Amino acid sequence: MNFENYLKDGKTWLHKLCTYLGIDDENKASRIFRAVMHAIRDRIPAGEAIHLGAQLPIIWKGIYFDGFSLREPVRIRHEDEWLEFIRSKDSGADQADFPTLDHAFYAFQDVMAFLRDHISEGQYNQVAQALHSEITVPA
Repeated sequence: MNFENYLKDGKTWLHKLCTYLGIDDENKASRIFRAVMHAIRDRIPAGEAIHLGAQLPIIWKGIYFDGFSLREPVRIRHEDEWLEFIRSKDSGADQADFPTLDHAFYAFQDVMAFLRDHISEGQYNQVAQALHSEITVPA
């Protein structure tokens, strides 16, 4: 096990993520990514959540699976409800990271674009399909 490589892979993703989000603050980018990923994880079926997590670098896997449990997906039918759900996953920093639903919307769009370019196409499509049709997912 080479922890230096795990750290390097995690930092590489973080730097690329900052570019997608259009911000320089790595702590904020990490919080946003965590919030969106936890919202996705809790919204999709557990099997899909596990498959998605398998494609993340090891450090991000730990963050992604923190607090994970096998349960029924959270039912969300409307985009505003989805965006509020994302905001609720931000551990008290929601006002700084997502002061409005528009901020949550664009963060979700940016994280999905990042995932589209960093996980397999098949896995991305499965995640996108698992979200409700009312939730706007980048193609």
